[in-house]
Amino acid sequence: MSVDGKSSITLMKTLQTSTEVYSICPYDVNRFIVGTVGDRRHARMIGLNGQESDIHSLTFPDKTYDAGDCHCTYLPSDGVVAVTDNWENTVQLYQIGPGTSRTVEDDRIQHIAGICGAQGRVFVASRDTRTVVEMTVQGEIVKCHDVGMKWPITISVTQDGGHVVLANNIDTTIKLFKMEYA
Repeated sequence: MSVDGKSSITLMKTLQTSTEVYSICPYDVNRFIVGTVGDRRHARMIGLNGQESDIHSLTFPDKTYDAGDCHCTYLPSDGVVAVTDNWENTVQLYQIGPGTSRTVEDDRIQHIAGICGAQGRVFVASRDTRTVVEMTVQGEIVKCHDVGMKWPITISVTQDGGHVVLANNIDTTIKLFKMEYA
């Protein structure tokens, strides 16, 4: 991974939110989906103009989470919001529009460290099993990848779904994995 030496980040605007935000991912060119902390709405939409809104078709369980207990990602090509629950070791897959959802539970999903997705696949970093669990947006477990990393803390995937990046907070390691689909 590299960054061109001429690149820069310029602050355009600061938005104040009504709730703490733990995760953020793009929804479209003007809005983001955010994972919340201490809010019964586990995922919300925030526009670049600062306007906040619920994702009206989605109904979340009646509970709140502390930071790190719930992660969220959005797969725009599938219209799916994926939300984790570290208390239950589950992933909830919500279909925007119809508002349907399905819960994914598997013994290989233990102490979720992060979630991301691309190309119809959701990737869940599981700390206790030291694996990345790969599933479809329908909730079918495709594969459990042994990543050989103690305490993975965050995960990301390239937009084309070709590479998964995993980092930990024990030995300052970042691992890049090439994904090959059968």
